[in-house]
Amino acid sequence: MTRRTEMLKDDDLHAYIDGELDGDARAAVEAAVAADPALADTVTLYRADMAKIASVYGGGLAEPLPRRWIAMVEENTRRTHWRKLAAVALAATVVLVFGLTVALRQNTAPAKGDIVAEALAARDNEVGPQTVISVNSPVEARAQGAALAKALATRVKVPDLSRMGYRLVGIEAYDLPTHAFELIYRDRSARVFTLYLRRSPGAPRFDQFAEKNLRVCVWQDGVMATVMAGSISVAEMQRLAGLVYYEL
Repeated sequence: MTRRTEMLKDDDLHAYIDGELDGDARAAVEAAVAADPALADTVTLYRADMAKIASVYGGGLAEPLPRRWIAMVEENTRRTHWRKLAAVALAATVVLVFGLTVALRQNTAPAKGDIVAEALAARDNEVGPQTVISVNSPVEARAQGAALAKALATRVKVPDLSRMGYRLVGIEAYDLPTHAFELIYRDRSARVFTLYLRRSPGAPRFDQFAEKNLRVCVWQDGVMATVMAGSISVAEMQRLAGLVYYEL
């Protein structure tokens, strides 16, 4: 690895792949890639993975976004600063909400919406994905985050759940009934935790319950919807849900 490569930031590399660099910045990255075969291989891998995502949507990523989507993205952008500042307080709120939700639902059957049915069908392989992408390193995981953000037309990252012992091992892309992704994580005991992401189908919602021997958590706002599922305890789901929200 050259000194020039060491100075190159991941954000610069992603911007280069996305065609967002001009002039000297682009030339600097191109020089670093030309001088480092490993870096050139990484760029090739990133581009191949993004091509896989793009192929699922038939070139739709280049089409103008609907005005309604643009408004959603702008609103989400305005919330970004608040979300970072409130992350710690939000984690505490998650604990409280989980506790109250569990208490209220002990004797009540969970209300399951279509988003949950979609997520569990994907997890159980009842529907086939359009694209399956293996993830073998944190660098690859970050690259996939850029592709997801483009496909979902909003600011989103691939959550790093390593502090909870989970590593991203794969991403599956779906196109029906809407563009969606299932992020698949595993821990050292081979337990699987899945995170299903898609554009929000409705009003804000927070819910958690047991379904098919899984602990399920639904977290939905006006822009994004997430369904988390795993064979884990309420306490572990509580911590994972807080981490997912902060990382996204």
